[in-house]
Amino acid sequence: MILENDNFLMELTKLFQQQRVKNSGSLCLTMKRYDGRTKPQPQLTKKQRLEQKQASTPTIKNPPHSPTTHETGEYRCLVRAVFGSKKLSTIVSAKDINRFQLAYSNLLKLNMDTLKKKAKESKAATTGQTSTNPNSNIPSSPIPTAASSSSTAVSNQQKKTPTTPAKKK
Repeated sequence: MILENDNFLMELTKLFQQQRVKNSGSLCLTMKRYDGRTKPQPQLTKKQRLEQKQASTPTIKNPPHSPTTHETGEYRCLVRAVFGSKKLSTIVSAKDINRFQLAYSNLLKLNMDTLKKKAKESKAATTGQTSTNPNSNIPSSPIPTAASSSSTAVSNQQKKTPTTPAKKK
C-alpha cells in the first residue's frame, strides 16, 4: 500500500514495535530509484534489436529507457518496508528527500537496538578442530613406530610454544 511520507514513517514505527513485541521475524527495508513506471519494460528480442540497430540513424541516440522520456525528468525514491504479510511503501520526491531522510534516519537509530549480537566462536573450539600435522591424513596405528613417535614429538613441541596476542594500536 502506497502511503504519504509522514504516514509511512508512523506505520513503520508501528511495524518496529510489532517486531519488538513478537521478538521474531525480520523487517526488510529497501530504497531504490523510482522513475514513475508501474510496469517493467519488456526486453527486446534479438530480431527487434537487429532491426532497431539497422533502422537507427547516427543522430538519434535516445533509447526508450532513457531518463529524458520521463515526463518530469526528475527521479524519485521508492521506499518499501515488509514485515510478515504487511507491506508498506512510499514515494519521496527530490525536493522532500532531505526532510524525509532525516526523519527516516532518526527512526532507524531509535529502533535498531533490538538487533541481536553475532555469536563469537571460542579459540579452543577452532584450534582443536584444525590439525597442523602434515601427516594428519595417515591413520595412526595402536603400536607406536619411530616415524609416528617423532611426529608426535614435533606436534607436542608446537603445542607448547606460547603465542603472543596481537598488540592493539
